Amino acid sequence: SLSTAIDKKFLKNPIVKGYDKVEEEDFVREVINAFWKKYKDCRFEEMLPKIAFFAPSIDILTNKLRPEIETVLIELGIDTSKILVNVGDDKITTNDDLREFRNLDRPISEKQFILLVNKRQEGWNCRSLFGVALFRKPQSTIFVLQSTMRCLRSVEPSQLNGHIYLSNENYQILSNELESNFNMNLDNFGKKDARISR
Repeated sequence: SLSTAIDKKFLKNPIVKGYDKVEEEDFVREVINAFWKKYKDCRFEEMLPKIAFFAPSIDILTNKLRPEIETVLIELGIDTSKILVNVGDDKITTNDDLREFRNLDRPISEKQFILLVNKRQEGWNCRSLFGVALFRKPQSTIFVLQSTMRCLRSVEPSQLNGHIYLSNENYQILSNELESNFNMNLDNFGKKDARISR
């Protein structure tokens, strides 16, 4: 079961944060600040830790999410070249981007902020992924469960954490999906951070 795999340290330990009454730009800023504070100077098996942001559409990713992420990175003095976009549109995602995407789990990868759309990357496994962020509600509720699982693949012998940042709406969806699919709730889904209210 999922809980057994976590308990036996076959997966990263999930830490879930739900955000209430947070505007999207504030959500992006808080998530990036939290991620960077934890992982700024880290490497695991020589790989840089990464976080994936999921957008509900290419338009929102391109015109809203990416500019917001770029703004926060600039504020923190982080090079925006650490962003990688993979949306399945060759006008936006180049062959070089796809090559970078395939190399995410290699020490040569310098990408750390991965921008994706909800409907893509089924079955994507990235061991160096340490966080996922999902603010807007996707079209499919099962996607919330699927996207949160992306950051739980284990890396290194000791159990590390996978950080899951969700709007309260998606937080509740995850709770429902865990109950429906694994007969478990967020209380026994790894450690549980306190909800954040703004």
